[in-house]
Amino acid sequence: MALTNTSTAAGGLGKTIGDAVIAFNHVNVMYPLVTVKQAARGSNSVQFSDWTKLTSSNVTAATQATATTAVAITSAARTATISEHVIEADVSDLVLMGSGDNVDSNAGPALGNAVAAKLDADLTALGTAFSQTECGAGTSLALSHIFGSMRQLRAAGAPMPYSLILSPKQIWGSKGIISLLHDDAVTGSNSKPMSLMGSKGEEAFQTGYVGTMAGFNIYWSDQINEDVGSGGDAAGFAMSKGAIGLGVGAEGLFRIRSERNEAARYTAYVAVGFWGEIEIKDTYGVYILSDVS
Repeated sequence: MALTNTSTAAGGLGKTIGDAVIAFNHVNVMYPLVTVKQAARGSNSVQFSDWTKLTSSNVTAATQATATTAVAITSAARTATISEHVIEADVSDLVLMGSGDNVDSNAGPALGNAVAAKLDADLTALGTAFSQTECGAGTSLALSHIFGSMRQLRAAGAPMPYSLILSPKQIWGSKGIISLLHDDAVTGSNSKPMSLMGSKGEEAFQTGYVGTMAGFNIYWSDQINEDVGSGGDAAGFAMSKGAIGLGVGAEGLFRIRSERNEAARYTAYVAVGFWGEIEIKDTYGVYILSDVS
């Protein structure tokens, strides 16, 4: 047991549980970007439907008052099985009596952040499984790759809005999006003023971030692998909401409970996430592997 001992944490415990829930809700990135269904009571799985796209070739010209051939509308079932994702913190009484830091300011958010990070890690890992790709190992991200992702999603008939989920280096690194929006190169010994790519370059320069670009809403997650295969490549992706499904437990996505062990003189805090994730429709996502080394 990893017990939080003297001088590790201290303070009132009243807000620990509430702060953990607040931190979880605030930190998780992916939850609003995927399709979410809650399991029915008595079930530990959620089923999503992957509908087969009908195309113009399924529509035929017909002669008046003549019957046509029916077209089958088909779908595949995608099942997300709910599992538990657990972290426990045990806080001793001496900690509460003798330390200067507050448990309600540290333990709660720490537990909430950890479970939220695990949720993002599980969901972003699915982004690497999309069979459609842009950029590639050892290749620097370019605006053409972002527009290429848009092209592939539109060709698949993926419903908007579209999300671009990248790693920190794919956003702020020397080979990331921000670097694509400005040019501060030096010619010889004479520096030149920074040139910016229109309003998006101005936004990046002023705020350090761009929330939208090329039809995408842009998000970042530090749970995305930035050294895929030890090659210095980051595993970002673009997607429509219907690409990934998140099954939530029948009693909710997240909870934290406390348990008192009087004999051992400590309080245990147990945070649990109840979810299962699944790729629903492969063509609604694009894997964007890019060099960030």
